[in-house]
Amino acid sequence: MDARDVNDFLAGIKMAVMATINYDGSPHLSPNWYYYNGERLFFVTTKERKKFFNLKRDQRMSVCVYEPPLASDYVVVQGAATIDDLVPTSELWGTARLVIERYVNAAEVDAYVERWKTEPRILVTITPENIYTRLGR
Repeated sequence: MDARDVNDFLAGIKMAVMATINYDGSPHLSPNWYYYNGERLFFVTTKERKKFFNLKRDQRMSVCVYEPPLASDYVVVQGAATIDDLVPTSELWGTARLVIERYVNAAEVDAYVERWKTEPRILVTITPENIYTRLGR
């Protein structure tokens, strides 16, 4: 697959399953909303999630992006995650808004942002080091 196909696929509204590594070496999987800017995937999560603790200890991460309900087409991204729990508020909430806008009705975006502001949110970013695809278009 060429880069344009991958970019087009990731730009669509799909689900991402983030894989991190538990303390005992076993995988931890969690579904996530994301935003893709053509170079990196962005996730907003909380400091209370298992994935946050795993990534603080080991930054290796894989992400499988697919389109429910079928998973016949997918993109897998591997790389080292950047966890930024000290991002400037405007950057965190600007990215959070980009994530939220992809998944909820426009009329609900502000309410989501306001609710997320009451939680200990952090920004997780992955720049692909390896990309694997199965795009049967």
